Parts: sequence; structure tokens; C-alpha cells
Amino acid sequence: MATLSEEFQKSWLTSIVGFLVFCGGVYLLVWNEGRAIHHHLSLEETYNNAITLNPHDRLDPTYNGRVVYITGDLVVNEPLTEPDYGISVQAVKLRRRVQMYQWIEDKSSGDDQSNYYYVTEWRDKLVDSSSFYIRHGHENPTKMPLESVTYISPYVRVGPLLLSREVKGKFSDFTEVTSDERPDRNDIKLHLGIYYHCRDVWNPEVGDIRVQFYYAGQAGEPVTIIAKQEDESLVPYVTTKGKEIALVRYGNLNPDDMLKAEFFDAKIETWKLRFFGSCFVYFATICLAKLLKILFDKIPYLRNTISGGVDFKNFFVAGSISLFIIAMAWMLYRPIVAAGLLFTAVIPYL
Repeated sequence: MATLSEEFQKSWLTSIVGFLVFCGGVYLLVWNEGRAIHHHLSLEETYNNAITLNPHDRLDPTYNGRVVYITGDLVVNEPLTEPDYGISVQAVKLRRRVQMYQWIEDKSSGDDQSNYYYVTEWRDKLVDSSSFYIRHGHENPTKMPLESVTYISPYVRVGPLLLSREVKGKFSDFTEVTSDERPDRNDIKLHLGIYYHCRDVWNPEVGDIRVQFYYAGQAGEPVTIIAKQEDESLVPYVTTKGKEIALVRYGNLNPDDMLKAEFFDAKIETWKLRFFGSCFVYFATICLAKLLKILFDKIPYLRNTISGGVDFKNFFVAGSISLFIIAMAWMLYRPIVAAGLLFTAVIPYL
């Protein structure tokens, strides 16, 4: 049987790649768990400090600097408008999305040469045709005649409190504006809720643009907010960990439901990164499998836990390493959960 140094000499490139991938996976797992714990503690701190406000009461300056919980209907003073298109929406945000009809280069590689194909599509951003292989006859405009933009209403409130720009930024669930009102301008055509700047909707030309509108946070919708009261506004609360927290959700939710919903969303994001980190570790164990097998063969309890190539045993090894890292991160904050993860991590070796 080959020694560790002999095996490394034969597979040094694969081993180095495996080691780097392993370090990347471990770093991602450690960073992700640290971020998750940090966010978890910040949410709990914000929740524990929240004071319930009645949206029908007058503004109370004694709550300045305190975390408040308030639920009520969105009030928008002035509508957001686009006069050229006849758009007027009473909402927190109005987004204008502009697309241009442009040439797109597609490349396919054959046995001896590369073939280039050119098609026209609607694109949100400019496509630089100066880098095309065949530029003649496939020129795109060098600038957009109209830019995409998001308008934010300057005065939005819930109860007696105005929403700061940071809190208004939390409204990101956009809904398409549907209208059958024809614009006054003759050069703008309306079809299926989309506004076209072109001569023929059915046969657009390169350089033609189309515009769609979306809104978020419609006036009158019930929302629930947990944030800090500062003078007459709601602003993000800075926790003792230095994290800014401003919680915004649609509907009339009590504080417990609000916290559960935030924990659930954070858990989904955490598990996504855990999956990617574990995949990195698994790939690393495959690259380092032959070296690990030489090491593990010297330990009776680990002798049969890894194979020298791509095998299901390596999956258990990678899973155990990932669970061990996660458990160590949560040991101080959730010792029972951490103990359960540690027990799961060592099951393949028992």
C-alpha cells in the first residue's frame, strides 16, 4: 500500500484543489453559522424591546429612541405618476422597467470552427454590438433613450408615524400595473399592459423600446412594522451587535407571528448556504479520498468510513464534518440542538 507522501506525489494537483475547496467550504459554513446566530440574536433583542403602539393614538414623543410595534393601513399622501403614460398609483413605490429591442450574438462551436448567429430580443440593458464577430448589419444603439427607474413616495405613514427611506425600501414585492387607458402621445402604443415606442407592435425594429410599470405597497394595505421611533419617523433599530433591524410585513400580525415569520425566512436562507458549504466539503473529500483513506486505515474505528474514490461513504464523511462545524457554532446559544447535531455527526463512526 502506498504511503501518504507517495500518494500525494501521484495526485498532488487533485489534493491541492481538494484542500482549497475544503477550506472554502469550511469558511462558508463557519461564516454562515456566525451570520445566522448574529441575526437570530438581533431579532430576539428587537422583539424583546418592542413596545406596542395604537395606530389611532397621537404621536407620543416619550417613545423616541425606543423600538415600537405598530400595525395599520398604509397612508400615501400623493400618488406616484408617469404623465406620458397616464399612470397614477397611490403606492410606496412605482417602478418603470424599460427594455430595448436589440441584436444578440449567439456562438456555437463545431469541430473545426465557431459559428455565429444573430437574433433580436427585448433586453433590459444595452448589448454592446462593437464586440460582435460580424458587426455590419448588427449594430445596436449606444444608449437607452429612456432609463429604468424606481420612484419612492416621499410621505408614507402608518398611524402617526412616517416611514423612513430605509423602511420604505423593505417594500420589494412588486405587482404589475394593469391599465387600458390609452396614452395621449401618438408615438406610444399600449398592448396587454405594455407601452411600446415603435411604429408596429407586431414587428418591432432594433432600437424600439417598451415600458412596463410595477408598484409595491399600495395605499390602504394593512402592514405590520417593528422599528425604532425617531422623532416622527420609523427608522431601523441598531442592535447591540451593530445590526440594523426594520421588520415590515403585509397584514395585521401580532409580534409573535412577526418573529416566527422572520425566523422562518432566515432559516431558509441559512439552509441554502449550508447546502452549498456541505457540497464544497463533499467535493473536497472526493479529491482527498485516497489520502484520507491512508490516514483512516490507521484508525480502527475510521477504517471503513471512506473509500478511495467517488462513493456513498464519502457523503457521510462530508455530512459529519458539516454537522460538526454547525454544532460547534451553536454550542453556546443552543446547547441541546448542538448536542443533537454532534450525535448525528458521529453516528457513521459508531
